[in-house]
Parts: sequence; C-alpha cells; structure tokens
Amino acid sequence: MKSGNEAEDDNPVVAAYIKCRNALARSIMKMSVRPEDVDDILQETFLRAFVANDKREIHSPLDYLFVISRNLVIKRATDRSRELNSLVDSILLETTESSLDAELHEKLKFQTLNEALGLIPEKHRKAILLRKVYGLSSNEIARKMGISKSSVDKYIVSGINKCEQILNARGYDIGDEYGRDKLQGHRRQHEG
Repeated sequence: MKSGNEAEDDNPVVAAYIKCRNALARSIMKMSVRPEDVDDILQETFLRAFVANDKREIHSPLDYLFVISRNLVIKRATDRSRELNSLVDSILLETTESSLDAELHEKLKFQTLNEALGLIPEKHRKAILLRKVYGLSSNEIARKMGISKSSVDKYIVSGINKCEQILNARGYDIGDEYGRDKLQGHRRQHEG
C-alpha cells in the first residue's frame, strides 16, 4: 500500500503542478490579473486539472495546467467586463431619482468613469469601448485593432482593473454596489 506522498508522486497532474507552480503564477500575472486573485486562480487551476485527470488521462499535464489558468483568467476578465458594463448601464439608466443630490451624485459618478477611461492607455480604452459601445467580440476587436485576441483580453482586463482602482480611490465601490456578489454566486452555480 502506498503512502499519501507516494500516491501524489504518481499523479502526473500533482507532479506537473509542483514543477510549474511558480511559472504558472508568473504567466497569470502577465495577463494583468490583480495580485490578490493569483492564488485563487492557481488553486482553481490545480483542482480542475486534478478532477479532469480522474476522469481521463491527461497526456500533457504541464500544457493542460497553463491552458486552464489562461481560460480562468479570460473568464474572470469577462466577468469583470460585465461588472464594468453593469456600472456603465446603471450610471446611464439611473434617472428615476428626482432629488438634486441624487442627480449630482450620478453626474459625478459618470464624470469619474469618463475620467477613469481617459486615464488608461489608448489601446485599453479602445478595446473596452469597442466591447461596450459597439458590442464587438474579442476576435472582432482583435481584427479591428490589428492585434491578437489575447492582447485584446489583456487590454480589457488591465483597463477594467485600472478603472476600478480609480473609481474605488474616489469612493465608488463598484464591487458591492453593482452586484459582484451576485455575479460570483452566478458563476459558482454554472461552474459546478
């Protein structure tokens, strides 16, 4: 009978993960992920690969781990893009409040969002606006901008991160106010 460590050593996913954990973390960081999200993505990458290996043999566990982590980063970027879209939609659509204070608050919030978009690099802003205003897919944006799809995804993620930081620094907590908890609960339902 094998001990727990010997059984883990026989699992190619465990061995590959141990071997490439630091490289995976660097790869994830290069995709403009918030530092506090890296460990979560690493953990989810390992768990998904480990479970998949139980269902079928993974012939290239190293490659598989990198693909999973990339897909998780893109999924998080998409979710965060939805959050930003929700913020923009809520700012644009919140006209039912009649008080002068509420109107001023909404104008200031919209102005802050515009300023945040103006402060991020042009390529990031263009990718976000092509997605939000024109509803283009990452592939369509890549063709229009003459860059790769992965660059588009990175620009959107990085741009959203920077806008969120600016909005948070100015007192707008888009995570709670615009339903991040709901989005995370929705993600958990559909990932299981």
